[in-house]
Amino acid sequence: MTFACSAQNVTSPYSILGIGDIETKDIGRYFITGSSAVSRRDPGTYNISNPASLSSLTLKTMNLDLAFRGKTSTFLVPGETISSETTKDFIVKRISLAFKPSEKTGIAFGLKPYSTVNYKFQEDQTILDGNTLVSKYIDGSGGINQVYFSVGKSLTKKLSVGITSSFLFGSLQKNTQYLSNDISLYILRQEKDYYTGMSAQGGIQYNTIGKKWSHIFGITSSISTGLKGQLTTEYNTTEEVIEKNVDEKRSFNLPTTLNIGYSATYKNKVTFTTELAYNYWKYQKLDYTNSYTQPSISLSAGMEFSLNTANPAGIKSKPYIGWGVRAENSYLRIKNNPIPDYSFSLGGGLTAFKNVAIYTGIEIGVRGDKSKDQIREKYTQFILGINLKDIWLGTKKYGRYY
Repeated sequence: MTFACSAQNVTSPYSILGIGDIETKDIGRYFITGSSAVSRRDPGTYNISNPASLSSLTLKTMNLDLAFRGKTSTFLVPGETISSETTKDFIVKRISLAFKPSEKTGIAFGLKPYSTVNYKFQEDQTILDGNTLVSKYIDGSGGINQVYFSVGKSLTKKLSVGITSSFLFGSLQKNTQYLSNDISLYILRQEKDYYTGMSAQGGIQYNTIGKKWSHIFGITSSISTGLKGQLTTEYNTTEEVIEKNVDEKRSFNLPTTLNIGYSATYKNKVTFTTELAYNYWKYQKLDYTNSYTQPSISLSAGMEFSLNTANPAGIKSKPYIGWGVRAENSYLRIKNNPIPDYSFSLGGGLTAFKNVAIYTGIEIGVRGDKSKDQIREKYTQFILGINLKDIWLGTKKYGRYY
């Protein structure tokens, strides 16, 4: 048997397992500091990672955020010595709107991916007398989307809390083709999983401000109903549908999560931040040899140098730059081994126009351990975010300040 991985415009071969690649990184301002975000709160930035941070937004300021991500990857399959051609991918990663209508309360809602699926594989086998070649082509696409609504409130000058409620929905599509010119064979199996679910996240931030140093502690935790839905499977030839099956009792458990973060800022210019994330996944057997879901963990840290000095309306801010590192184990286990992911990131942001801020970053990383018979992926991710700000219903008290 021979095996080959076809990866043209493929995001990840690992997304064939489970519900795909889980989006665990912050595709926003805090992407550049290794996605260490639960302890961050800035008046001009909506922090999607912790709803408690909504209370830090500038009063009466609308924040519309659009985030884009581009990714290039090369893959090295076990047993091979030459990596695949470079793959490319560019998508809208997030859209959100945040607003602080009162002195103590901020709200936000938006749409982002919870998981993504995008892969292609090819496997060649010889059958019968050993001279008949049958090729199997597998490709997958889709993912789970997350629509969310968040509320954050200041309980005291130092303590803020928040909650995010989310509706999860989406479909996972997998097509498998069996081809053989030797015996005129063509069979197409189409599998479509439709899922829906709910989740809730709570967040806390506690901050202290001194003459030189300020400290913020952040904690978030989430629970979920899991995903439920149905699987539709069709077998087709070139002429007809051979068979169609519907399984209406599909389910997939989602994790209970805990994130703990700490940030320290010196003279409102230099910020050091770190975060530990633990995701408790229940054991679920996957459709691959000795593969299943298990708890995952990540550790990240970073530093940001900023001259942020927001004006009364919170419209303008001065440039900032930052860098970070991140180490993570996936929720997937392949042949009883975790999938490691190590990365380094850097970037920055600035106010480009009167009420338009732009942030950008780059991340370079490696995922998978070839020594453990895993596909090794070397990737580079680019993000570009556009943050539009404006005063809501400009009034005499909260008039427009440019």
